[in-house]
Amino acid sequence: MNQRIMSDNVVIVGAGPVGLSAALFLVAEGIPVTVLEAAPVLPEDMRASTFHPATLDMLASSGIAAKIVAEGHKATQWQYFRADTKDAAIFDMRVLADVTAHPFRLQCEQFRLTKAIVAELQSHPLFTIHFGATAVSCDETADGVRVTARIEGRDEAFPGRYVIGADGAKSAVRGWLGLDLVGETYTRTSITVVVDYPFERHLGEMLYVNYVWTADDHYSLMRVRDHWRTGFSPKAGQSIADAVADESIQAHLNRILPSRTPYPLVHKGAYTIHKRIADTFRRGRILLAGDAAHLNSPSGGMGMNSGIHDAAELVESLVQVLRGADDAVLDRYSRRRRTIAIEDVQAQSDANYKRHREKDPVKREEIWRDLKTTCADRDKLRAFLMKSSMIASVARAATIP
Repeated sequence: MNQRIMSDNVVIVGAGPVGLSAALFLVAEGIPVTVLEAAPVLPEDMRASTFHPATLDMLASSGIAAKIVAEGHKATQWQYFRADTKDAAIFDMRVLADVTAHPFRLQCEQFRLTKAIVAELQSHPLFTIHFGATAVSCDETADGVRVTARIEGRDEAFPGRYVIGADGAKSAVRGWLGLDLVGETYTRTSITVVVDYPFERHLGEMLYVNYVWTADDHYSLMRVRDHWRTGFSPKAGQSIADAVADESIQAHLNRILPSRTPYPLVHKGAYTIHKRIADTFRRGRILLAGDAAHLNSPSGGMGMNSGIHDAAELVESLVQVLRGADDAVLDRYSRRRRTIAIEDVQAQSDANYKRHREKDPVKREEIWRDLKTTCADRDKLRAFLMKSSMIASVARAATIP
């Protein structure tokens, strides 16, 4: 292989959706990548299940978008639904057909994306991935970096021009920089349950994506390829252990649809919700993306998507630098994506979190009237969906100097 090309190697720590998307984008530009993943195999993470139009547009040219679309369900409509009155505020994504090739929310588990990317790249000469490789340190050299990873009890060095930390909320890479995620932790935990049951046969009013209000609470109910997943919060005063106990989960599922027999559970988990961000996404040759750089409420499904958007912007910036541009372009990456994380992603997901969990009946009625008005007015609906689909934030990022 050409020595100049090899010298441009980028080391990526983390083989989740963000790290592997960065690898996909870099290889497409002729840049070699080495991915280090601490897990022994590709993780089958159930955390994220929604791909927004802006993300699918970014993945389209590689053919990966088409592959994951075939693995999931196209939600051309999604809704807020009132279980007590059966009233619905339905958001029709097809009003965006003139600005995106994917006017729908794709309901598909995030592990299907990572599997598709590895399958696409595994035989590519510019792509190398090491499993069971725990990154432990990084040293900057005169013209690059050297990442040390522990593999089967021995330390191995991986040289590169730059390092991308895409290793999640507990990022080792962020720790090397002495950075922390600053912000707040929400008071309510999120419980996610995946169920092997055909709710679609019994709940005809449900779409692929549903945010459901009960008389005094809320839950989400969403379709993925083979299963349904529901998200809810523990009841006031309930411990996390009690909330994830099978008895509590079965009680929640019976509130959705009464059943004489227990529902078969595929997965259950409790997740602490944060609104936190690093002071910078770049120091020298070390860069952060996704959860390693910022965290937000999962309400609205923006976390994984914004991380992939980080990867796209970062790769565009790295390619410019590797081809001769001033490395100040990487500071622009940090400014752009940090601004979007705070002012768009965190702001919108926080608003979603509060809207979903509002308890005051008067405020609930105000929110409901606003949702219904938005859905009934094409211009308001379009403006709302431009933001929630993340098309607007991608366009805005490009205007930040």
